[in-house]
Amino acid sequence: MKPLEILPSRIKKNTVLSSKKTYVVQGEVRVLKKITLTIQDQTTILVVNGVFPKSCLKRSALIFEQGSQLKAARVHLKAAGANYKPVKLADNGGLWLLGNYADASKDGISIKTNRKNPLSKFHARSITTHYLGRADDYISPKTGKRITTGDDIDGFSVLGVGPTEWAIDAVTSHYSADDGVDFTNSHVRLMRLEVKAPTEDAVNLSSSRVEIHRSINLDVTKTKVTDRDLVDLETDDGASYLELHRGCWVRLVGVFGDQVVLSSREMPTPNTKDDNEKSYSFSGRLKKAALIYSIDED
Repeated sequence: MKPLEILPSRIKKNTVLSSKKTYVVQGEVRVLKKITLTIQDQTTILVVNGVFPKSCLKRSALIFEQGSQLKAARVHLKAAGANYKPVKLADNGGLWLLGNYADASKDGISIKTNRKNPLSKFHARSITTHYLGRADDYISPKTGKRITTGDDIDGFSVLGVGPTEWAIDAVTSHYSADDGVDFTNSHVRLMRLEVKAPTEDAVNLSSSRVEIHRSINLDVTKTKVTDRDLVDLETDDGASYLELHRGCWVRLVGVFGDQVVLSSREMPTPNTKDDNEKSYSFSGRLKKAALIYSIDED
């Protein structure tokens, strides 16, 4: 078993996380402006579940502040219990990347662009998350009672990040407590995106543009839960676009989403009416690019 190391609440100097250790986020951990966090290949970071009143999210969260830098190959983030062992329960604040591309705000975390400050720089071959985020409520595995947590939090949140700040090839989100990945006022390019079994939507875009070049796999297999979609596009500060490039391998399973538009010569036309709960599926490699978008409908 690898030794454990608890990360400090403020990472104030350039730091390297070794693949020979497992690291713990207990409470709120922030990578500060102008600081580079380097993470060696196949390093695991555990995010402890439960209430942490001093955190702005009241939960454990790893937050890369505006102007910080991430340098990583393949990194894994997993939910953990108080004993620092991985658990299959999401009750934490997840992972946050904050940029200097656009103003953005979500869940009490806000950023404003400041050209006097450096751009953020996020480089990684892949980021994989398991059981990140916080649900509105959940059943305690110990007592069997329903526990109310408050507002839900997405597993992986990206705020105000632009294309020159983002160099992450692949993102995988499994079993998030709310949306699998959320992009707010951002524009990023991904080679691969995979979201499996989120509690709510797979991908949430708020006035954002996300480009997928090689593959997208969204598995939101229909359950009894309603209003749980493949994509949720919000347009508070402008339109949202999910671009699927030519040659991209696409697998979608789940309810498509309300009031969104699919432009594709190959993918079947989905039902996108309000409160639609009809399952949609498609699997194949696109010969022509496709676009999922919303200009003025939430």
